[in-house]
Amino acid sequence: MRLLIDKFNRIHNYLRISLTDKCNLNCIYCNPENEIFEKLTMQHILNYEELIRLIKIFVVDFGITKIRLTGGEPLARKNILSFFGMLAELKRNYPFELGITTNGTLLENKISELKRLGLDKINISLDTLNPEKYKKITGKDEFKTVLNSILLAEKLGFSPVKINTVIMKGINDDEIIDLVEFVKERDFNIRFIEYMPFTSNGWNDESFISSEGIKKLVELNYELRELKNGKINVANDFQIVGCKGKVSFISSISNHFCDSCNRLRITAEGNLKLCLFSPQNKEISLKYYLRSENYSDNYIAEVIFNSLQLKKLKHPEIEELLQIDQNNMLRIGG
Repeated sequence: MRLLIDKFNRIHNYLRISLTDKCNLNCIYCNPENEIFEKLTMQHILNYEELIRLIKIFVVDFGITKIRLTGGEPLARKNILSFFGMLAELKRNYPFELGITTNGTLLENKISELKRLGLDKINISLDTLNPEKYKKITGKDEFKTVLNSILLAEKLGFSPVKINTVIMKGINDDEIIDLVEFVKERDFNIRFIEYMPFTSNGWNDESFISSEGIKKLVELNYELRELKNGKINVANDFQIVGCKGKVSFISSISNHFCDSCNRLRITAEGNLKLCLFSPQNKEISLKYYLRSENYSDNYIAEVIFNSLQLKKLKHPEIEELLQIDQNNMLRIGG
Protein backbone atom coordinates (compact mmCIF):
# COMPACT_ATOMS: atom_id res chain seq x y z
CA MET A 1 0.00 0.00 0.00
CA ARG A 2 1.17 3.54 -0.75
CA LEU A 3 -0.25 6.87 0.24
CA LEU A 4 -1.89 9.21 -2.23
CA ILE A 5 0.56 12.11 -1.94
CA ASP A 6 0.59 14.97 -4.44
CA LYS A 7 3.57 17.10 -5.44
CA PHE A 8 2.80 19.52 -2.60
CA ASN A 9 3.08 16.67 -0.04
CA ARG A 10 -0.64 16.65 0.73
CA ILE A 11 -1.85 13.20 1.75
CA HIS A 12 -5.28 12.30 0.34
CA ASN A 13 -7.25 9.86 2.49
CA TYR A 14 -10.80 11.09 1.85
CA LEU A 15 -12.88 10.15 -1.20
CA ARG A 16 -16.23 11.69 -2.17
CA ILE A 17 -18.30 9.75 -4.71
CA SER A 18 -21.32 11.11 -6.55
CA LEU A 19 -23.81 8.30 -7.20
CA THR A 20 -26.08 10.30 -9.49
CA ASP A 21 -26.51 13.73 -11.04
CA LYS A 22 -30.25 13.58 -10.37
CA CYS A 23 -31.93 15.38 -7.49
CA ASN A 24 -35.57 15.63 -6.48
CA LEU A 25 -35.07 19.22 -5.26
CA ASN A 26 -33.98 22.29 -7.20
CA CYS A 27 -32.18 24.46 -4.65
CA ILE A 28 -31.50 28.04 -5.69
CA TYR A 29 -27.78 27.82 -4.84
CA CYS A 30 -27.45 24.80 -7.16
CA ASN A 31 -29.65 25.81 -10.07
CA PRO A 32 -31.56 29.06 -9.46
CA GLU A 33 -32.23 29.72 -13.11
CA ASN A 34 -33.86 26.29 -13.49
CA GLU A 35 -31.43 25.61 -16.31
CA ILE A 36 -32.02 22.27 -17.97
CA PHE A 37 -28.88 20.17 -17.91
CA GLU A 38 -28.63 17.01 -19.97
CA LYS A 39 -29.10 14.20 -17.45
CA LEU A 40 -26.88 11.16 -17.49
CA THR A 41 -28.44 7.83 -18.40
CA MET A 42 -27.67 4.63 -16.50
CA GLN A 43 -25.17 3.57 -19.15
CA HIS A 44 -23.23 6.81 -18.63
CA ILE A 45 -22.80 6.46 -14.87
CA LEU A 46 -20.76 3.87 -13.02
CA ASN A 47 -22.77 0.80 -12.07
CA TYR A 48 -22.55 -0.60 -8.55
CA GLU A 49 -20.02 -3.30 -9.47
CA GLU A 50 -17.74 -0.69 -11.05
CA LEU A 51 -18.09 1.54 -8.02
CA ILE A 52 -17.17 -1.28 -5.66
CA ARG A 53 -14.14 -2.15 -7.77
CA LEU A 54 -13.01 1.47 -7.75
CA ILE A 55 -13.60 1.88 -4.01
CA LYS A 56 -11.59 -1.27 -3.35
CA ILE A 57 -8.67 0.16 -5.34
CA PHE A 58 -8.73 3.34 -3.28
CA VAL A 59 -9.02 1.49 0.03
CA VAL A 60 -6.59 -1.37 -0.61
CA ASP A 61 -3.97 0.36 -2.75
CA PHE A 62 -4.03 3.80 -1.16
CA GLY A 63 -5.38 3.34 2.35
CA ILE A 64 -8.37 5.66 1.94
CA THR A 65 -9.98 5.86 5.38
CA LYS A 66 -13.06 7.97 4.72
CA ILE A 67 -15.64 7.69 1.94
CA ARG A 68 -18.68 9.93 1.52
CA LEU A 69 -21.51 9.29 -0.93
CA THR A 70 -23.14 12.30 -2.53
CA GLY A 71 -25.31 13.18 -5.53
CA GLY A 72 -27.36 14.98 -6.83
CA GLU A 73 -29.36 13.15 -4.22
CA PRO A 74 -27.64 9.79 -3.56
CA LEU A 75 -30.77 8.13 -2.17
CA ALA A 76 -32.54 8.80 -5.48
CA ARG A 77 -30.36 6.12 -7.09
CA LYS A 78 -32.29 2.91 -7.76
CA ASN A 79 -31.62 -0.10 -5.53
CA ILE A 80 -29.45 2.01 -3.24
CA LEU A 81 -29.82 -0.39 -0.32
CA SER A 82 -28.35 -3.22 -2.38
CA PHE A 83 -25.29 -1.05 -2.99
CA PHE A 84 -24.96 -0.46 0.75
CA GLY A 85 -25.07 -4.22 1.19
CA MET A 86 -22.10 -4.51 -1.19
CA LEU A 87 -20.30 -1.79 0.76
CA ALA A 88 -20.98 -3.60 4.03
CA GLU A 89 -19.26 -6.70 2.63
CA LEU A 90 -16.26 -4.61 1.59
CA LYS A 91 -16.10 -2.87 4.97
CA ARG A 92 -15.86 -6.21 6.77
CA ASN A 93 -12.54 -6.85 5.07
CA TYR A 94 -11.25 -3.32 4.62
CA PRO A 95 -12.55 -0.99 7.35
CA PHE A 96 -13.24 2.61 6.39
CA GLU A 97 -15.60 5.31 7.60
CA LEU A 98 -18.69 5.56 5.43
CA GLY A 99 -20.77 8.73 5.29
CA ILE A 100 -23.54 10.18 3.17
CA THR A 101 -24.68 13.71 2.34
CA THR A 102 -28.40 13.85 1.61
CA ASN A 103 -31.21 16.37 1.34
CA GLY A 104 -33.18 14.16 3.73
CA THR A 105 -36.35 13.88 1.66
CA LEU A 106 -35.90 10.16 0.87
CA LEU A 107 -34.18 9.19 4.09
CA GLU A 108 -36.90 8.43 6.62
CA ASN A 109 -37.82 4.96 5.30
CA LYS A 110 -34.21 3.93 4.64
CA ILE A 111 -32.17 5.26 7.54
CA SER A 112 -32.58 2.28 9.89
CA GLU A 113 -31.41 -0.14 7.21
CA LEU A 114 -28.58 2.18 6.18
CA LYS A 115 -27.30 2.19 9.75
CA ARG A 116 -27.58 -1.60 9.95
CA LEU A 117 -25.53 -1.88 6.77
CA GLY A 118 -22.70 0.20 8.16
CA LEU A 119 -23.45 3.87 7.54
CA ASP A 120 -21.29 5.72 10.06
CA LYS A 121 -21.88 9.42 9.43
CA ILE A 122 -24.73 11.46 8.04
CA ASN A 123 -24.99 15.05 6.80
CA ILE A 124 -28.47 16.40 6.06
CA SER A 125 -29.10 19.65 4.22
CA LEU A 126 -31.45 22.15 5.86
CA ASP A 127 -31.19 25.83 4.96
CA THR A 128 -34.16 27.20 6.88
CA LEU A 129 -36.57 26.43 9.72
CA ASN A 130 -39.41 28.15 7.90
CA PRO A 131 -41.56 25.74 5.81
CA GLU A 132 -42.55 28.44 3.30
CA LYS A 133 -38.97 29.59 2.89
CA TYR A 134 -37.87 25.97 2.52
CA LYS A 135 -40.26 25.65 -0.42
CA LYS A 136 -38.87 28.86 -1.92
CA ILE A 137 -35.25 27.68 -1.58
CA THR A 138 -35.73 24.08 -2.74
CA GLY A 139 -38.79 24.22 -4.97
CA LYS A 140 -40.55 21.50 -2.95
CA ASP A 141 -42.77 21.30 0.14
CA GLU A 142 -40.64 18.76 2.03
CA PHE A 143 -39.70 20.64 5.20
CA LYS A 144 -41.54 18.32 7.63
CA THR A 145 -40.12 15.23 5.93
CA VAL A 146 -36.56 16.51 6.30
CA LEU A 147 -37.09 17.60 9.89
CA ASN A 148 -38.47 14.15 10.78
CA SER A 149 -35.43 12.54 9.16
CA ILE A 150 -33.06 14.71 11.20
CA LEU A 151 -34.81 13.81 14.45
CA LEU A 152 -34.85 10.11 13.50
CA ALA A 153 -31.13 10.19 12.75
CA GLU A 154 -30.56 11.55 16.25
CA LYS A 155 -32.78 8.84 17.74
CA LEU A 156 -30.86 6.11 15.92
CA GLY A 157 -27.60 7.28 17.43
CA PHE A 158 -25.79 9.10 14.64
CA SER A 159 -23.42 11.30 16.57
CA PRO A 160 -23.41 14.08 15.81
CA VAL A 161 -26.08 14.56 13.18
CA LYS A 162 -24.50 17.15 10.88
CA ILE A 163 -26.78 19.76 9.34
CA ASN A 164 -25.45 21.53 6.25
CA THR A 165 -26.72 25.08 5.81
CA VAL A 166 -25.77 27.36 2.92
CA ILE A 167 -26.16 30.96 4.04
CA MET A 168 -27.29 33.50 1.44
CA LYS A 169 -27.64 37.18 2.23
CA GLY A 170 -31.21 38.34 1.95
CA ILE A 171 -32.53 34.78 1.86
CA ASN A 172 -31.75 33.01 5.13
CA ASP A 173 -29.07 35.06 6.92
CA ASP A 174 -31.82 36.29 9.25
CA GLU A 175 -32.17 32.71 10.59
CA ILE A 176 -28.58 32.15 11.71
CA ILE A 177 -29.41 32.54 15.43
CA ASP A 178 -32.61 30.49 15.10
CA LEU A 179 -30.62 27.65 13.55
CA VAL A 180 -28.10 27.72 16.39
CA GLU A 181 -31.01 27.66 18.86
CA PHE A 182 -32.35 24.58 17.06
CA VAL A 183 -29.11 22.59 17.57
CA LYS A 184 -27.75 23.87 20.85
CA GLU A 185 -29.37 21.33 23.19
CA ARG A 186 -29.09 18.32 20.84
CA ASP A 187 -26.30 16.13 19.53
CA PHE A 188 -26.31 18.18 16.34
CA ASN A 189 -23.59 20.03 14.48
CA ILE A 190 -24.86 22.93 12.39
CA ARG A 191 -22.37 23.65 9.58
CA PHE A 192 -22.68 27.10 8.05
CA ILE A 193 -21.35 26.94 4.48
CA GLU A 194 -20.39 29.90 2.34
CA TYR A 195 -22.39 30.34 -0.84
CA MET A 196 -20.02 29.17 -3.62
CA PRO A 197 -19.96 30.13 -7.31
CA PHE A 198 -20.78 27.36 -9.79
CA THR A 199 -22.07 27.38 -13.36
CA SER A 200 -25.52 29.01 -13.58
CA ASN A 201 -26.07 29.23 -9.82
CA GLY A 202 -26.56 32.99 -9.69
CA TRP A 203 -23.67 33.77 -7.32
CA ASN A 204 -22.84 37.44 -6.79
CA ASP A 205 -21.29 39.69 -4.16
CA GLU A 206 -24.66 40.87 -2.91
CA SER A 207 -25.74 37.33 -1.97
CA PHE A 208 -22.46 36.39 -0.29
CA ILE A 209 -21.76 36.49 3.43
CA SER A 210 -18.41 35.23 4.71
CA SER A 211 -17.92 32.61 7.39
CA GLU A 212 -16.28 35.25 9.54
CA GLY A 213 -19.36 37.43 9.22
CA ILE A 214 -21.60 34.51 10.18
CA LYS A 215 -19.36 33.65 13.13
CA LYS A 216 -19.45 37.23 14.43
CA LEU A 217 -23.25 37.14 14.44
CA VAL A 218 -23.27 33.86 16.36
CA GLU A 219 -20.78 35.19 18.91
CA LEU A 220 -23.04 38.11 19.70
CA ASN A 221 -25.38 35.56 21.30
CA TYR A 222 -23.22 32.57 22.29
CA GLU A 223 -19.78 31.82 23.62
CA LEU A 224 -17.91 29.46 21.32
CA ARG A 225 -14.92 27.25 22.18
CA GLU A 226 -12.81 26.06 19.26
CA LEU A 227 -12.46 22.30 18.92
CA LYS A 228 -9.11 20.87 17.83
CA ASN A 229 -9.00 17.14 17.09
CA GLY A 230 -5.73 16.89 15.23
CA LYS A 231 -7.49 15.92 12.01
CA ILE A 232 -7.57 17.78 8.73
CA ASN A 233 -10.96 19.47 8.59
CA VAL A 234 -12.53 21.75 6.02
CA ALA A 235 -14.69 23.19 8.78
CA ASN A 236 -13.70 25.28 11.77
CA ASP A 237 -15.54 23.52 14.57
CA PHE A 238 -16.77 25.08 17.81
CA GLN A 239 -18.58 23.88 20.90
CA ILE A 240 -21.42 26.09 22.06
CA VAL A 241 -20.23 26.67 25.63
CA GLY A 242 -22.63 25.22 28.17
CA CYS A 243 -24.60 23.37 25.47
CA LYS A 244 -24.54 20.00 23.75
CA GLY A 245 -24.60 21.26 20.18
CA LYS A 246 -21.75 22.34 17.95
CA VAL A 247 -21.34 25.01 15.28
CA SER A 248 -18.98 24.86 12.31
CA PHE A 249 -17.99 27.36 9.65
CA ILE A 250 -16.87 26.35 6.15
CA SER A 251 -15.03 29.14 4.34
CA SER A 252 -14.38 27.72 0.87
CA ILE A 253 -14.31 31.19 -0.67
CA SER A 254 -13.20 33.74 1.91
CA ASN A 255 -10.46 31.67 3.55
CA HIS A 256 -9.84 28.55 1.50
CA PHE A 257 -8.18 25.48 3.02
CA CYS A 258 -6.42 24.28 -0.15
CA ASP A 259 -3.03 23.88 1.52
CA SER A 260 -4.40 21.06 3.71
CA CYS A 261 -6.81 19.51 1.19
CA ASN A 262 -7.03 15.74 1.67
CA ARG A 263 -9.93 14.86 -0.62
CA LEU A 264 -10.58 13.59 -4.11
CA ARG A 265 -13.89 13.30 -5.94
CA ILE A 266 -15.43 10.83 -8.33
CA THR A 267 -18.28 12.21 -10.44
CA ALA A 268 -21.32 10.09 -11.25
CA GLU A 269 -19.99 9.36 -14.75
CA GLY A 270 -16.73 8.04 -13.28
CA ASN A 271 -14.41 11.01 -13.66
CA LEU A 272 -11.66 11.73 -11.14
CA LYS A 273 -12.05 15.35 -10.07
CA LEU A 274 -8.97 16.77 -8.33
CA CYS A 275 -10.65 19.92 -6.99
CA LEU A 276 -14.24 20.94 -6.33
CA PHE A 277 -13.73 23.94 -8.62
CA SER A 278 -11.77 22.29 -11.45
CA PRO A 279 -13.54 22.48 -14.84
CA GLN A 280 -15.03 19.42 -16.47
CA ASN A 281 -12.36 19.32 -19.20
CA LYS A 282 -9.69 18.79 -16.51
CA GLU A 283 -11.32 15.63 -15.13
CA ILE A 284 -9.82 12.19 -15.76
CA SER A 285 -12.13 9.41 -16.96
CA LEU A 286 -11.70 6.31 -14.81
CA LYS A 287 -14.80 4.76 -16.41
CA TYR A 288 -12.77 4.23 -19.59
CA TYR A 289 -10.30 2.00 -17.73
CA LEU A 290 -12.94 0.26 -15.63
CA ARG A 291 -14.93 -0.78 -18.69
CA SER A 292 -12.02 -2.14 -20.68
CA GLU A 293 -10.69 -5.65 -20.17
CA ASN A 294 -7.19 -4.36 -20.96
CA TYR A 295 -6.58 -2.59 -17.65
CA SER A 296 -5.90 -4.23 -14.30
CA ASP A 297 -6.59 -2.75 -10.88
CA ASN A 298 -2.87 -2.02 -10.57
CA TYR A 299 -2.92 -0.08 -13.83
CA ILE A 300 -5.94 1.96 -12.72
CA ALA A 301 -4.17 2.68 -9.42
CA GLU A 302 -1.23 4.07 -11.42
CA VAL A 303 -3.59 6.28 -13.42
CA ILE A 304 -5.07 7.64 -10.18
CA PHE A 305 -1.68 8.30 -8.58
CA ASN A 306 -0.22 9.95 -11.68
CA SER A 307 -3.35 12.06 -12.18
CA LEU A 308 -3.10 13.35 -8.63
CA GLN A 309 0.23 14.95 -9.50
CA LEU A 310 -1.69 17.38 -11.73
CA LYS A 311 -3.53 18.83 -8.75
CA LYS A 312 -2.85 22.51 -8.23
CA LEU A 313 -1.83 24.14 -4.98
CA LYS A 314 -5.09 26.08 -4.69
CA HIS A 315 -8.32 26.74 -6.52
CA PRO A 316 -8.65 29.81 -8.78
CA GLU A 317 -9.66 33.20 -7.45
CA ILE A 318 -13.31 34.22 -7.53
CA GLU A 319 -13.10 36.10 -10.84
CA GLU A 320 -11.85 32.99 -12.61
CA LEU A 321 -14.33 30.71 -10.85
CA LEU A 322 -17.18 32.77 -12.24
CA GLN A 323 -15.94 32.11 -15.78
CA ILE A 324 -15.73 28.31 -15.49
CA ASP A 325 -18.31 26.55 -17.65
CA GLN A 326 -19.92 23.14 -17.07
CA ASN A 327 -19.07 23.03 -13.36
CA ASN A 328 -22.57 22.44 -12.07
CA MET A 329 -23.07 21.38 -8.45
CA LEU A 330 -25.60 18.70 -9.38
CA ARG A 331 -23.05 16.67 -11.32
CA ILE A 332 -20.14 17.28 -8.95
CA GLY A 333 -21.77 16.09 -5.75
CA GLY A 334 -20.32 18.77 -3.47
